[in-house]
Amino acid sequence: MSPMTSGLISYWHRLPAESPAVRRLNLAALRDDVRAGLRPPDALVTVILGDIDDEIVLAGTRAYLEGCVSSPTGKRAATVDAAVEWVRRGLALNRGAVFAALLATGDAIVLERLAALRLSLSAGEVAVVCRQLPPSPAKSIVAFLREWAELAEGSDDPTLSRHHEWLAGALDHCSQAKAQLVAA
Repeated sequence: MSPMTSGLISYWHRLPAESPAVRRLNLAALRDDVRAGLRPPDALVTVILGDIDDEIVLAGTRAYLEGCVSSPTGKRAATVDAAVEWVRRGLALNRGAVFAALLATGDAIVLERLAALRLSLSAGEVAVVCRQLPPSPAKSIVAFLREWAELAEGSDDPTLSRHHEWLAGALDHCSQAKAQLVAA
């Protein structure tokens, strides 16, 4: 059995016994260790793949991506590749939160990779993405969401119709947030 499989099984055994608050504290400690260089970013993968809580998976994925920012370009690319694969292959229990963390980077290359995956998400996963948007998303993120909404608009497919509803709501929220910033 691979170390990752063993780690996931161990994590899943603890999952019902640990509250989200405890798991968030554990993640914060792990994140601090990664930032201090005491643990590699890969130490976060079990949390990212194995947890179901939106906030935990989002924070874990962000920490994983941040952990490789100072790494050579090849390592950063490999990190993004790994996270995109978790979404593409359905390896993360909460694909929506992993997708949201990747989307929040606003990076053109990452957005290009996500574009190929956006219609593969369930309506529930799209809801997670929309709930987890940054408070004031970058223009690149808003443009990505608009294009996604246009793809789903007018579809007879019930899942894509739900995509459009969630995305339209998220875009309305972005417009309101921008209007409030301008008014202030």
